[in-house]
Amino acid sequence: MAPNSTCKDTYTGDGQGTDVDGKMPVTQAAPRQYKIAYFNLLYFGYWHLAALYGLYLCFTSAKWATIVFAFILYVGAELGITAGAHRLWSHRSYKAKLPLQLILLVLNSLAFQNTATEWVRDHRLHHKYSDTDADPHNASRGFFYSHMGWLLVRKHPLVKEKGKTIDMSDIYADPLLRFQKRACEGRRDSSTVKSSRSDQVV
Repeated sequence: MAPNSTCKDTYTGDGQGTDVDGKMPVTQAAPRQYKIAYFNLLYFGYWHLAALYGLYLCFTSAKWATIVFAFILYVGAELGITAGAHRLWSHRSYKAKLPLQLILLVLNSLAFQNTATEWVRDHRLHHKYSDTDADPHNASRGFFYSHMGWLLVRKHPLVKEKGKTIDMSDIYADPLLRFQKRACEGRRDSSTVKSSRSDQVV
């Protein structure tokens, strides 16, 4: 972690899924019964089919300007996650002034990978309890689960339990991230499918 970091809880575990004080050990990929998050399954299924259709259009009818613009949006969304949610907010690898933070927040929103707040919580949880049942995308459950499958099923109870213990004070103190979170929650509150994804959003 960078020396200028103010985050105290990016990683405080012992690497074995046990808290520093030795309490609340968590297991590595204990057997579990998955509960499918049907909204997410349909959501991801739709966007992957749309992507294939978009690829087809690239070779049949799309203008070059459209293809270039789509690529720019893709790279921008990628920067919103890598430079924003990951490096700036999860790890505090560098400091950014307000204009850059605002740009990264907009780009982060383009990626449709939850709010930066949720992304940070899950990523810090991943580092603290890596490859255990408290890791949201536990790699010991396999390649597909760690990259995509974890988004298609309900969260493991330990992910929810340990997620509440992650220090997010720096994130909750950030007015831009609070604004993004409020805006997203307002959208979810007006959605008729909120109850179907109350503990697992896309």
